[in-house]
Amino acid sequence: MPDRPEPSPENRAIPIEGAAPAPPAGLNPKIKTFGGAARHEDSWSRSPNVTGTGAIHVRSFHSKLSDDGLAYLDRQINEWLDAHPQYEVKFVTTSVGEWTSKLGKEAGLVVQVWV
Repeated sequence: MPDRPEPSPENRAIPIEGAAPAPPAGLNPKIKTFGGAARHEDSWSRSPNVTGTGAIHVRSFHSKLSDDGLAYLDRQINEWLDAHPQYEVKFVTTSVGEWTSKLGKEAGLVVQVWV
């Protein structure tokens, strides 16, 4: 297998600094993290630079298919994008289907933001 070439200066990883943003007021996120593990974005070795040449990372979001669920999804995506101004959204995919939870099955929406 040939050696990988060194990435050009504009394609090198840029460290992400700062803590994760706090959840919106009045909303209690249900997902909890344990330990001091690094966030996934902190360990990306490819920089999602603003070149317009294609997506290299994806971030997925999901919500119930209801008015409140969609409003929460909008806030989640907008806050994530605000917290990562160095990312350029290349394209977005969506899927609608049944989401299985402890309470049964319900309609859900998955949005994947490719940066």
